[in-house]
Amino acid sequence: MEQNYAPKLSIVRVENLRLRAFIGFIDWETEKLQDVIISYSFKYDTALASQTDDVQYAVDYKKITKEIIDFVDHKSFHLIEALAEKIYTHIEASSAALQEIKVKVEKPNALRFADNVMVEIDGKDRYNTAIVALGSNINAEQNFNSSLDHLQKLGFLMQRTAFIKTKPLKFEEQPEFLNGAVLMNTQKSLPELKMHLKQIEAILGRVRTDNKNAPREIDLDVLTYNGFLIDEDIAELPFLIDFVQQLAPEIALGNAAFNK
Repeated sequence: MEQNYAPKLSIVRVENLRLRAFIGFIDWETEKLQDVIISYSFKYDTALASQTDDVQYAVDYKKITKEIIDFVDHKSFHLIEALAEKIYTHIEASSAALQEIKVKVEKPNALRFADNVMVEIDGKDRYNTAIVALGSNINAEQNFNSSLDHLQKLGFLMQRTAFIKTKPLKFEEQPEFLNGAVLMNTQKSLPELKMHLKQIEAILGRVRTDNKNAPREIDLDVLTYNGFLIDEDIAELPFLIDFVQQLAPEIALGNAAFNK
C-alpha cells in the first residue's frame, strides 16, 4: 500500500431482483413457487477503475447477480433468514475489497394483513476475520507489546502464534527479527485496517527509507482477510505460511490467488 493511500469509495446497488422460489416447509404436491425480491449493495474503492475506465479493475456486479439468480431461482429454502445469509456470504466471498455489504430479501404477501416480510443484513453489524503479522528487530519485545495494545483497539484478538526469532533474509547485515501473528475479529474494512496498521507503525517510530528491508521498530501486515490471501510476501517467507496454517488451517495456500 502506498504510504499516502486514501481510498475513494463508491456504492454499487442492485435493487428489486425478482425471482421465484419455494419458501418454507414444503408439501411438494400442493406448494407453489413464491415471489422473492432480492436487493443488495456494497462499497468498494473505485479509484483505479474510474481512473483507467478499465473493467478489469471493477467489481463484476453482473457476475454476482447472475450467480445469485442461479442458486435462488426455482430453488427451495426453509427460511428467508438462511437465504439472506447465503446471499451475503456469496457476495462477501467474491472479493476482499467489498465493504459495508447489505442484503435484503423480501417475501411479499407472506403474512395475512401484511404487505411484506423481509430480512435485512448489514455488513456494519458483522465482524471480519484477519491475520496480522508482526515483525521487529529494534526493541522488538517492547514494540510487540505496544503493537498488541494498539491492535486490541481495532477489534478482538482471538489467537496468536508463538513469537519466534528469524534471520534476516533479504538484507543480512542487521539483527535477527522477532516475528509472530495474531488472528483478530474486526469491524474495520480491509483498507481501513491497512491504514490503521501504518498509523501504528508511525506512532511506534518506524521511518521508511529506500531500503525496504532495513531494520525496523515494527512491521505490521495483513496476511489474510475473510479467507483471502492479502500479503504476497507469504510466498517468500516460509514462517508466514506457518503462521497462517496455525491460525487458519482452512485457508488453502497452495494455489490461492492474492486479493487486495
